[in-house]
Amino acid sequence: MQNKKIKKVKVGNLEFEVVLADNFIKRAFGLMLRDIGDKAMLFLYKRRKIAMHTFFMLYPIDIIFIDKNRVVEAVRLKPWKTYKCKNYSTAMLEFKCSDIDLNEIIGEKVEFMR
Repeated sequence: MQNKKIKKVKVGNLEFEVVLADNFIKRAFGLMLRDIGDKAMLFLYKRRKIAMHTFFMLYPIDIIFIDKNRVVEAVRLKPWKTYKCKNYSTAMLEFKCSDIDLNEIIGEKVEFMR
């Protein structure tokens, strides 16, 4: 599947419409200083321990780290925080803070859909 065609991500029984961070600007800024509504932003990487920050964020966000089509880690961050994933990941999904119990989705299967 070509990455640019990913439109949705399914995590267990949750489904997210996504905006793909497919260029330098989108990857550098992510959700910083912007609101993409109910959508999530999907970042794809070579396998590594992903580090990120919430500087200049307008609201708290939830972040799901994905490797081998499984959720390996999930965290909720307030603005002006930094975080480094403890596990290797190939993708990161970030979205507005929600009422999802992030501990319950660890290990859930992830599907990338067109």
